[in-house]
Amino acid sequence: MGKRVLVAVERHSISEEPIFYGIELASRIKSSAVLVAISSPESARKPPLSAATRQIVEMGEGSWMDGAVAESQKKGVNLEIFFASGPFFEEVIRFVRSQPAVQFIVTAAPKNRESRDGYEFASALKHLHEEFEGEILLVEKAGKITRVPKL
Repeated sequence: MGKRVLVAVERHSISEEPIFYGIELASRIKSSAVLVAISSPESARKPPLSAATRQIVEMGEGSWMDGAVAESQKKGVNLEIFFASGPFFEEVIRFVRSQPAVQFIVTAAPKNRESRDGYEFASALKHLHEEFEGEILLVEKAGKITRVPKL
């Protein structure tokens, strides 16, 4: 089995940049891509959405999925989409353990690395690196990619 690119995104705050970068990377290395949209417990603590807001969110979900599928078809990349529920990095680790062909993980970088969330992200990222042999790439914005070095 060939190399695979895993794109992991937080389902309730999806940024398209990691998705499009992951598809572009898969295209360059002539690979397939897997997109995992994870609903983590932190996002479940947010107040419930009104019916009108829920409809807008659901429409937005369709638009990012439609965009991902369109981009993968344009680039000639086979794309699989999965949904998972649980702590973000634990779900990513669980997925890569079950898919040994994954060579790259692409995800969004935290918005503020100096905040408490940024430090928790760094700690979780370190644990992911201990579990995952391949490369981890953080997408801060379109065109700005950071390769996470082995620690």
